Amino acid sequence: MYKYCLECGWNLSTAEGYSEQEVSERAIEHFVATGHTVESLRLPPPIAIEN
Repeated sequence: MYKYCLECGWNLSTAEGYSEQEVSERAIEHFVATGHTVESLRLPPPIAIEN
């Protein structure tokens, strides 16, 4: 999981050793402290099915 701010350079991911819960909690903390919008991506990305 990768979470990032749409308004500043804040970001955090599970690839850095944090659990999904820690990433989510810190994203909420960032939103509460700044009012900035936080988006997320799944890591690794889902596998595309090719026909």
